[in-house]
Amino acid sequence: MNEKLIHDFSKKPGMTGSLLFSLRHEVSQSHRGAFRHNLQRLGWLLGNAMAEVWPMKSIEVKTGLGVAKCNIIKEQPVLATVMRAGLPMHAGVLEVWDQADCAFVSAYRKHNDKGDFDIEIEYIGAPSCENRILVLVDPMLATGASMVSAYEALCLEGTPSQLHVISAIASPEGVKYAQKHLPEGTVFWIGSIDEGLDENGYIVPGLGDAGDLSYGTKFRS
Repeated sequence: MNEKLIHDFSKKPGMTGSLLFSLRHEVSQSHRGAFRHNLQRLGWLLGNAMAEVWPMKSIEVKTGLGVAKCNIIKEQPVLATVMRAGLPMHAGVLEVWDQADCAFVSAYRKHNDKGDFDIEIEYIGAPSCENRILVLVDPMLATGASMVSAYEALCLEGTPSQLHVISAIASPEGVKYAQKHLPEGTVFWIGSIDEGLDENGYIVPGLGDAGDLSYGTKFRS
């Protein structure tokens, strides 16, 4: 792993640890509204951290008493997420990047007879990503397959100039897979990199299924 491109906030001071505690705790998880709110807060925190290293430009603004110089974002990103689990975190990041264009990808695991799964993409709603900075938000970076499939689907709308990934929790395997298959120089903003994956490809200790905890158990064929 290129440590300079991976920001693991579990190793840094701040509110990340408290938010992850609440997101992981089974008692807190029983309240869907609280779980969604904490995912949103974590999205805001990671999105704000990303803003601190973003390219800026200086402009002048006239006030009633004179002229002030202000530093503002040089370029707004395309802010994308994987539905449905990514929606709460996306909303938190969007509170920071409130002028960003938004993109949505429907991606899910479709299990096959071999005991494995493929990633199915059913829907994309996105602006052109051509030569834009793309920020891809997905709360759980497990195997990395959904993340890579979502990125490839978004590239059908144009090739981004740069990619940032924002996740609440990741596995080492998922980060390694993503680094291998996503563009060189991709920057990762992650609440915590956990121990690894279980035999079903879920993060351990993780927190469970972020989509189900946010919106209720979905039908599984």
